[in-house]
Amino acid sequence: MPDEFSVRAFWADAENIFETAIQAAQSGSPDCDWAILIDPQGGIRMVEAAGWALPSVLAQHGGETAYRVTRESGQVRLEGRRGSQTCLLRSEPPATIARHLLGAQFPPTAWNPPGPALIAETAPAPPTRDLWKMFA
Repeated sequence: MPDEFSVRAFWADAENIFETAIQAAQSGSPDCDWAILIDPQGGIRMVEAAGWALPSVLAQHGGETAYRVTRESGQVRLEGRRGSQTCLLRSEPPATIARHLLGAQFPPTAWNPPGPALIAETAPAPPTRDLWKMFA
């Protein structure tokens, strides 16, 4: 049970840090490259991580768990490591997400568009502003 708890805690922390970094990027915070180190007693320390690989940051500064958060040009990347557990989370630009969503719905080789009259009759309402905020 302790291993299961530690895995859940590792992922929960990664998700929370990632969401916070995304919110900061959306609010216009400057680019950054930080490592968040957590020692066995739960102490937290942040260090500049530019030019360092995450295992090297852990070896140099110590800690049981490390998360490296990189914000660059509005995109966020989080790499986490705790013992043999690792994770990698990254955001994608809104245009890439839209391409993935539309590409999944309409594969170019499988979609044969109907004639113009049918398109006018079956066209959905234009996306609302709130829908596009999800991709911003």
